[in-house]
Amino acid sequence: MQSPRVTMTVRLINPATSIIGIHGEVNMYAEEALMDAYTQACGSATSTVIMDFAGLDYMNSGGIGLL
Repeated sequence: MQSPRVTMTVRLINPATSIIGIHGEVNMYAEEALMDAYTQACGSATSTVIMDFAGLDYMNSGGIGLL
C-alpha cells in the first residue's frame, strides 16, 4: 500500500467548533489520516467541524469520496 502524502492538523476553537487543516494530497490513501483527524476534532459537544483546504496541493475523486 502506498503511504499518504498528507498531514492533517486539528485546532479546537471552542468545545463546539474544530478546524481540520489539510496539507498535501488527498486521495484514497488519506483515509487513515482523515479519520484520525476527524476523531480528534469531534467531542461530545462538537457541532461544527470546519475543513481548511488552504494547504491542499491535490485531490482526486478518491479523496472527494472520502470526504
